[in-house]
Amino acid sequence: MEGIIVNYRMAYTKEAVVRIPGITNKREARKLIGRKAVWTDEKKRQYVGKVTGVHGSTGAIRVKFKAPLPPKALGKVIVIE
Repeated sequence: MEGIIVNYRMAYTKEAVVRIPGITNKREARKLIGRKAVWTDEKKRQYVGKVTGVHGSTGAIRVKFKAPLPPKALGKVIVIE
């Protein structure tokens, strides 16, 4: 399953808000909590995180990464396993 990183969560660059096409409400988004998320940059470095919760009522999810994401990650595709 793939999603798009749409924003960082406030001042925490280790947390990102991800929107997944086809998920439109909280109930569907809650099913993803606990799954692994991986973003890979163009140098093949992987940033691994975990889905920690729902962000808002429209189906966006929060992903907490082990390392801070670089700014170029915004708008890029992330894989939810």
